[in-house]
Amino acid sequence: MAPQIQADSRWISVDAGTRQAYMLSGKDRECTLLSWIARGPGREASDEFTTAVQHLGMTLDETGAAPAQDFLAFYRRLNLGYPFLDYSVEASHEVDRALMDGYAAHAGPPPATTPRSGPQTTLPKAELPVGQLAANAGVDLLAAWLGTAGRITGRREGRHGPIVLKTSPSGGARHPTDLGVLIGTGWPAELQGAWWYDGDRHTLVPAGSDIPMEAEVPPFGIAFVVSSHVQRAMWRYRDVRALRPVLIDAGHVVETLNMAVQATGWSTAWLPIPAFTGTDPILGLLLATPAPAEVSARPVPTTGSIAPADSEYRTNPFLSLVPAATGLYAQVHSEPVTLVALSPAAVTALAYANPSARGDRPSSLAHIRDQSGASQDELSVLVAARALVPATQAEALWTAAQPWINASWFPSLLVHADAACEARTTSHKASTSTSGGPLPWSALPAALAARRTSRSFTHQAVPARILDTLLPILRDSRCGVRLSLLLPCGNLDAGAYRKDGARTLLRIGEAPSSEDIQRAAIGQPWTAGISLVVWLVPEQHGEGPAAWEESLIQCGRDAQRIAVALATDRSVGVFQSPALVDDLLVPLTDLDASVDGAYLVGVGALRSRMSTHSADGLEEGNVNG
Repeated sequence: MAPQIQADSRWISVDAGTRQAYMLSGKDRECTLLSWIARGPGREASDEFTTAVQHLGMTLDETGAAPAQDFLAFYRRLNLGYPFLDYSVEASHEVDRALMDGYAAHAGPPPATTPRSGPQTTLPKAELPVGQLAANAGVDLLAAWLGTAGRITGRREGRHGPIVLKTSPSGGARHPTDLGVLIGTGWPAELQGAWWYDGDRHTLVPAGSDIPMEAEVPPFGIAFVVSSHVQRAMWRYRDVRALRPVLIDAGHVVETLNMAVQATGWSTAWLPIPAFTGTDPILGLLLATPAPAEVSARPVPTTGSIAPADSEYRTNPFLSLVPAATGLYAQVHSEPVTLVALSPAAVTALAYANPSARGDRPSSLAHIRDQSGASQDELSVLVAARALVPATQAEALWTAAQPWINASWFPSLLVHADAACEARTTSHKASTSTSGGPLPWSALPAALAARRTSRSFTHQAVPARILDTLLPILRDSRCGVRLSLLLPCGNLDAGAYRKDGARTLLRIGEAPSSEDIQRAAIGQPWTAGISLVVWLVPEQHGEGPAAWEESLIQCGRDAQRIAVALATDRSVGVFQSPALVDDLLVPLTDLDASVDGAYLVGVGALRSRMSTHSADGLEEGNVNG
C-alpha cells in the first residue's frame, strides 16, 4: 500500500492476485480500516472491516508473528500472468495506436538521449582495434567502445516522432539504457573522472556526483556505469510489468559493450550493483582492465543531514504498509531496517505528513503530533526508521519517485529500492578476465553492423550450422534454457528440449506448432514462420531483488550473444520478445507454473532481407486496459 500525492486518498491498496487497486478513505484524516488493522490481536470484532480486508485481498496472517519482509514475492505475483493485447487480432493494433495517440496528445515522448547539463567533450569517430591488445588507454579507444555499444547509428520517422537505431535491440525502440564512465588515473588527464555518454552527439558530459558509485580499478582501468532512463520506457509502457524489458534491454547493452571491450584484448567483469541516480536506476558496472585484475566497487554512501528539532518532516515515498493479524507495519524499502509496527496514530501521522499539493500543510514534529495524536516516542520511531524524513530530503525523494508513480511503476520502484538498499550492505568484488565471445573477435564489427531484427520467415528448417553456433552459447548460459525445434535441425529431431546440466540437451516433449508459438508471444505476427525458438528463463543465482534483477539482465546478455553470433549468416534472421503469456509457456517449455516468465529468441529462415534494424524494437504489446 503506497502513499500518493494527488489522489482522493493517501493510501492505495493493491491486491497482487487480481491486480486490482483501491483507494482507502482518509486523505487528511484517520483511515479507520488501517487503524483497525493496526490495533492487532486486541482489535474489536467487525464484520464490516473483516469483509473489507478480504475484498481488498489483504491477508491477516494468524501465525502470531510479524510478517517477513518479502516485497519481491508480492511483486512477482503482481506480474504473473499479466494481460497483454492479442496482436493476432487487428482490433488490438487499433487499440494500441489509439493508446499511443492519446499519450502523444498529452505529451510527446522524451528525447532519445537523456538531457544533461555541462560542457560537452566531443569524441572522435574511431573503430575497434579488433584482435590485438589496445596498448594506449586513450580517447580513441574510449570512443570506439562507447560508440560501439551506445551510439545512435540512425533514425527513421515513426508515428510519434523519430525512432532511433542502435547496435542493441530494445523493447518498443525505447532504448532506455544509458552509459556512464568512471575513468582511472592512468588515462589522459582530460578524460579522468566521471562522465555520462551522449550517444546522439557522441560526446561526454561531466557527471560529478550524478553517478553515486566508486570503483577501485588499476590506473588504466575503467568502470562503465549502466543505468536506465526509465522515462523513455514509461512513455510507451505504463504498467507494472514494464520494468522487466528495461532490465533485459540493459543486458543487451552490457553484452555488446562486454564483447567490444574484450575484442580489444582487455579483460572485463560485470558487477550488478543497483543504485539510483535521481529518478533513474543504476543496474551495475562493467569493469575493464588491460590485464586480469581483482576489482571492487560500491555505491557512494549518502549521509542525510540531521534536522533541527523545529524543522518539517515528510513521509518517505519509498514506503509501503504490510497488514497482518499482529498489526500494521511500515516497510521502508530504501533502508536496511526491520518492519516498524504502527499504531493507529502513527498511520495517521504518515498520512498527514505526505507532501501537500497546495504546500499549505505545516509538518514539524509538533504539528504532526497535534494533527495525528501520535506520541513523541511514536514519531521518534518513525524518524529513526526514516519513514519520516526531513522535508528537504523528502522533496528530492518525491521528485525522483513521481514519474514511477504517474506511470503505474510504483511497485517496480520499491523493488529496485530494495535492491539498492541490499547493495549498500554488500561487498562487491570480481576478477576481470577474457572469457571469449560467441564469434571470432575480428568478425565483431561486421556482426554488429549486420545486426537486424527480422520479421519475415519462411517456416523452413535452418541449416545445421545454426545449431552448431547456438549450442555452445546455450551451454554457457547462466539462464535456464528451453529449446523448441518446430522442424528438425542437424542431428536433433523436431521437439522440445531443455538444457540438462552444462553440456547436454534433453528432449522433453513434442514440437510445438507455429500457432502455439504465436499464441504464447501475444499473437505477434512476426513469429509466423520461425522454425527454432530459444526460451531464456530468468534463473536467480542468490536471493533477493538484486539477484532477481540480475537474472533478467542475464537474459538480455545471452540473447545478444545469440543474435550477434547469427547476424552475418544471410540465410537466417532473429526475432526477440519479452512479451509472453505465462500460462502458455508451461505446456511449451515444461516450466513450472510459477516461473518468472521467459524471453523468446526466435530463429528462422529468412523470406527476404527486407527487414528493419534492431532498434525498431522488440515488439511488446501494451497490457489490456
